[in-house]
Amino acid sequence: MTVPRVLEFVTVKRNVPLTGRSYGHWWLELDEDESYGWWPARPVGLVGLLRGTGGVLNGLGVADGGSPSRDPNHGLLADYEFHPVLLADRADRGVRAALRAFARDFKGGWRWSTRPTMNCRLFQLALMDAADLVDGTGNYRTRGAGCPALAPIRRGAARLDGRRRWPTNLPRPGQQVAALGLPAEPARCPPGNGPEVRWTPS
Repeated sequence: MTVPRVLEFVTVKRNVPLTGRSYGHWWLELDEDESYGWWPARPVGLVGLLRGTGGVLNGLGVADGGSPSRDPNHGLLADYEFHPVLLADRADRGVRAALRAFARDFKGGWRWSTRPTMNCRLFQLALMDAADLVDGTGNYRTRGAGCPALAPIRRGAARLDGRRRWPTNLPRPGQQVAALGLPAEPARCPPGNGPEVRWTPS
């Protein structure tokens, strides 16, 4: 099999966060009827956004339309959509199996931060790492410039020294999520909401 190659049966979808409107959402669609995304295990306001909460695959129990193999946003248009590039000599069925196994076995919290923490963005990147997929040429920009509330600070700093700032809460191009050294942190669920969940890099 030729590598690298673009996988037409996998679609990476990314909605950017917009201050005051949405935290954004990243998910991955596989074929026509399967998709995977990471959601907060309960509705979050500003405190939950910053302190974190448990995470759940495909919004199960939180968002309408989610199932173990389908993100609630499945089939919707996204701000950015593209087919990822496979870097390993792996058959299509092996890619599908790797994506399904990672999504099925994943456990972790959900938190938005200016440093690397688990949320839908890092979940999608870790899912892609599990199947040896990358954004591909020209698609790294779809990761966005970071927190929109901090955009004026980044623009000001760029004007001063002429350097582009990569989002500090995402891996740099070519870096895998596991290399970020995320601690296995307990999900911050209220007492009595089930077992403690921990994210561990695979």
